[in-house]
Amino acid sequence: MLYWKGTKQTQTEQPQEDFFNRPGVYNRPGPSKKLSLEQEFFLVMLRLRMGLIVQDLAFRFQISCGLVSQIFTTWVKLLCKEYKFLVLWPSKPDIRQSLPESFKRYYPKTRAIIDCTEVYMETPSSLDTQAMCWSDYKHHCTLKFLVAISPTGLITYISKAYGGRASDKFIVEDSGFLDLIEPYDQIMEDRGFKIRDSLANLQATLTIPPSCRTALQMRKDDVTSTSRIANVRIYVEQAINRIKWYRILSGELELTLLPLCDDIITICAAFCNLLDPLTV
Repeated sequence: MLYWKGTKQTQTEQPQEDFFNRPGVYNRPGPSKKLSLEQEFFLVMLRLRMGLIVQDLAFRFQISCGLVSQIFTTWVKLLCKEYKFLVLWPSKPDIRQSLPESFKRYYPKTRAIIDCTEVYMETPSSLDTQAMCWSDYKHHCTLKFLVAISPTGLITYISKAYGGRASDKFIVEDSGFLDLIEPYDQIMEDRGFKIRDSLANLQATLTIPPSCRTALQMRKDDVTSTSRIANVRIYVEQAINRIKWYRILSGELELTLLPLCDDIITICAAFCNLLDPLTV
């Protein structure tokens, strides 16, 4: 932690006793005190997982709001650097080797299932920024990012965050996701990303339900295909829900956290990959 905090030491010289057993920890008067590394990590996880605000954490740990923000910023940068490897794009042989039976029969070339999701953010004061972040779908200012999962349900790609105004197609093409695609890959989605031509240029294909291609009444085979894709695609929605278990992403993201939003999203996705895999 000294590397991330510079020359200032974060841990007191005396051994730290258990945080919860110290008498009067919530109302101890006096100057702001420093926390042990364990306490700092606990503070950061409360902010991520429970979405507690800075003032609440400052009161709980009896430290200043400025120190809470400093601790959170330092740890978020550290955790992202150390754990982003958990969001890994698997090789094609690895995907084929672990392909679930539900994919082997109907979608054997599937490389990833993709979707975009949005998180609410506080409304910026700048009108230009408001326009960039306004989401017609959510009727609110949002941040939007692309999520890809493997056929086994592992989160394999998280894009940087974009303003809610950005289209799904723009995010896919601008984020670098297409750089990961190889010839004959099959990408699955059902929200009308309109990236079929972009994938075709890479000799890859897009799998979407027939219901997204036409407004006409579907044939029996199309209904079956739509149902089959929907049953498989539900796992990307479950993966996104897992990311939003971290309540810092389920409420309004504070404007002060915008410089950290990409790191925060990456950390939440990485920690989700430590959970039991989704059953596909």
